[in-house]
Amino acid sequence: MKPRTVFFLNHLSCYLNSLADSLSQMGHRVCYQTSWNFAEIEAGLRHFRPELLLTVGYDKAMHEAPLERVPELCEKYRIAHVYWATEDRIHFELISRPMVNRLKPDLVWTIHPACVPIYNRIGLAAAYFNFAFNPRRFPMKHGKIEETYDVVLIGHAHLETRTYRYESLRQLLYPLIRSGLRTDVWGGGWNENAELLLREYGAVIPPEWLHGPVPYLRTAELYRQSRIVLGVQNAEDQVTQRTFEILGTGAFMIASRTPELETLFEHGQELVLSSGPEETLELVRHYRDRAGDRAKIGARARAKVLDLHTYRRRLRDVWALTEPHIEAKGR
Repeated sequence: MKPRTVFFLNHLSCYLNSLADSLSQMGHRVCYQTSWNFAEIEAGLRHFRPELLLTVGYDKAMHEAPLERVPELCEKYRIAHVYWATEDRIHFELISRPMVNRLKPDLVWTIHPACVPIYNRIGLAAAYFNFAFNPRRFPMKHGKIEETYDVVLIGHAHLETRTYRYESLRQLLYPLIRSGLRTDVWGGGWNENAELLLREYGAVIPPEWLHGPVPYLRTAELYRQSRIVLGVQNAEDQVTQRTFEILGTGAFMIASRTPELETLFEHGQELVLSSGPEETLELVRHYRDRAGDRAKIGARARAKVLDLHTYRRRLRDVWALTEPHIEAKGR
């Protein structure tokens, strides 16, 4: 893989410390721009002269920015542009399609393989590039680390759209709340959606269990300090980035039984899957005091993720489809 200069236009720590950091580990020169001020963006492009511009997903700052200027700058400075569509497949129509219509990238990396032909039909080159794991940011869990928490859930509420996440929360989190099995929850939106959650699940998360948002890089520490981590999922045919990070850390995870998780990992070997509230309670009670079993499952999970699901591996696979766009724009 030829080293390239990459201009990474994003401010979110979860992408800067996963994809961007992995690119730098592979020998690419990665320049970071965290604001959507176009005077600053153009100054950065002019100074660093990147060969590839990489934009990611969606946030409020992107929504409010004049994104139509991006293709103009890419043409002016002869830069290939890749957009990583991290809102696929769930929010393809609401977010991804409007974003690519405005950004006009040379290539779309999508986290869902079924979206590749959809992008092709609207005239865009696309490649499957799923979430993955960056081991440099998520050190291995080992026996010397004290397990401070019994059960942990890390993640924002994300209830704006009714997705499989509602069902996953019903299966994993709320049986523990109703049974009084302490589950420490980090993330935003839980207090703000308290009434909705009460109507939906008939229970309230005790205030002392809620810790609010947590910096992305601290999540690795929390996974290592937990006996059990809940793997809430947003879709049955996709997995979250946190899934790879929890398992890659070597933490013990109980997740919703979805077709995609059953395809990627083996129940009872690398994680434990639950089909409903009662099963979740049984699994938590069974594994909570079985440190040896949890450690063995966590170690196998880390080995599987390191073998098959790192960003470095995924980048090697997708780069053969990306390089021609860099070459073409450079010429």
